[in-house]
Amino acid sequence: MCNQVKSVTLQTAVLIQVKEFAQNNQKFSIHDITRTIREKTSKDELEIPEVEVVVGDHGAPTPPHRFEISHAKVKSLFDELWRTGVFDPEFILDRSFTGMYFEYTPKLVGNVLAAPCPVNVPAMVVTPNYPWGPAPLAPVTPMASADIARVKLYLTNCANKSFRPTLKKIQSAIKRDGVPCCSCGELKSYITALGYTIVDDPDAISKSQVATV
Repeated sequence: MCNQVKSVTLQTAVLIQVKEFAQNNQKFSIHDITRTIREKTSKDELEIPEVEVVVGDHGAPTPPHRFEISHAKVKSLFDELWRTGVFDPEFILDRSFTGMYFEYTPKLVGNVLAAPCPVNVPAMVVTPNYPWGPAPLAPVTPMASADIARVKLYLTNCANKSFRPTLKKIQSAIKRDGVPCCSCGELKSYITALGYTIVDDPDAISKSQVATV
């Protein structure tokens, strides 16, 4: 039985939930995303360390919820994911106004795989592994200076075009003689060191996107 707890960032939790709605062909609002994430954390189906409430000392009252899921933060993260096209490879979201809020109807473009049982991992680690649970960054082997220069140039070009590439696209773009210079995990380590933010994908590290815009 699948009873292990997924430990993810709030951003990844939003992405997971939108994908789940898309899998079920279910209309949803951002309030639905917030409500469902809150329900999952209250049922210990999901852990989001970055929003975990720290209980004070000296007999301070225990908060009603272990994780504080801010609707405003969920809305901000959803808007950012939608605006920058993170959803586009797998589904299109049609938006309509109900008179009180926006409602989204997902239309699948590619195959969104159902999630198998996640792995149980320490809460402080926030880098996703296949396909749900976090894991440490892959061990990094030295990358040639020429390859690092190619990565920097490619990301600069992507930024100029307001394009957010996946790690797989970057890996393909800097191949030499058809051979990748490193794994996606190693590539992520180098790009993170360059100061870029990476939007983790819950399905595969190769689908994670580099926030160049």
